[in-house]
Amino acid sequence: MPSTPARPAKNADAVARPPALVHSLAKGLEILSVFSEGDLLGNQQLVALTGLPKATVSRLTSTLVQLGYLRVDPLTRRYFMGTRLLGMGLSVQRKLGLLSVARPYMQALSQETGLTVSLGTRDRLGLALLEVLLPPQSNRLVVNADVGTVLPIASTAIGLAYLVAAPVKERSQILEGLRKRFPDEWPAMRENVERAHADFAAHGFVITQGSWGRDVNGAAAPLLLDERNVLYSFHCAGPASRMPLARIRKDIGPRLVALVAEVRAALRQAPRPRLNPPGLYEP
Repeated sequence: MPSTPARPAKNADAVARPPALVHSLAKGLEILSVFSEGDLLGNQQLVALTGLPKATVSRLTSTLVQLGYLRVDPLTRRYFMGTRLLGMGLSVQRKLGLLSVARPYMQALSQETGLTVSLGTRDRLGLALLEVLLPPQSNRLVVNADVGTVLPIASTAIGLAYLVAAPVKERSQILEGLRKRFPDEWPAMRENVERAHADFAAHGFVITQGSWGRDVNGAAAPLLLDERNVLYSFHCAGPASRMPLARIRKDIGPRLVALVAEVRAALRQAPRPRLNPPGLYEP
C-alpha cells in the first residue's frame, strides 16, 4: 500500500498521530479547516496550504461540495464555506451555552476597562477565538483578531493561560509539538511557558508584554469546566500605555479571575443544554 505523502513542515501538526487515525477523514477535515478565515480558495491554493496531492484535493472538494460543506463561486470557480458547515458552527455555539452566559460579563469588563476581552480554546498548536468583545470606539485597540482567528499558544496570554491549566498529558503533547515544529523559537517559547506557570501560581492569571509583535500587553485566566471536561481561556488585551504591569497585577488580572468565577457559577445554575440530533434533509 503506498504511503501517504509527507505534509510540509509549516502545516504539519507535530503531535504524534494516534494509530486509529482515519487518513481520508483527516484530509477532508484539514481542507475544511483552511476555510476558517472565510476566503475563496481554488484547488491550487488548497494544495499549497495543505500539502495534499492535487488529485486528492480535487476528489475531496468535489465530495464536500456535493455534501453541502463547501460551495462554488460561479464567477471564480473557487470554493467557500457551505451553509451546512456554517449551520453546524452556529448550532453548536447556540446550544453549548457558554457564549450566551459569558458574553454579558465580557461586555461589562470591556466597557469598564476600555480593553478588548476575548474567549478562546485550543486548536491544535494554536488558540482559536470564540468570542471577541471590543471597547467603545474611542478606546479601541486595532488588532487583527476576530472570532475564528487562531493565535499562537506559546506567545499570547490567552494561549499561555490555556497551556498552564491543561491536563499534564495534553500539556506535554502541546509542548512536544511546539518543540518539533518550531525548533529555532523553542527556547523563547519554553521561557514564556515557565514565566506563565510562575504568574499563574502567584496570581491566578498569566501576563504577556509585547504580544503580536506590537506594543500590546495582555492578561488571561483559564476556565476549566470539570463536569464537561473542557478548558477555555479569557483574555484582556490593550496598548501597553493602557495596560502597564502595575495595572494588570492590581486591577485587570483580578477582574479576569473574578469574571471566570462568575461565569462558572452562572453556568452551574443554567440548565444543561441538549444537543439534539438534526433532522435529515436532502436539498
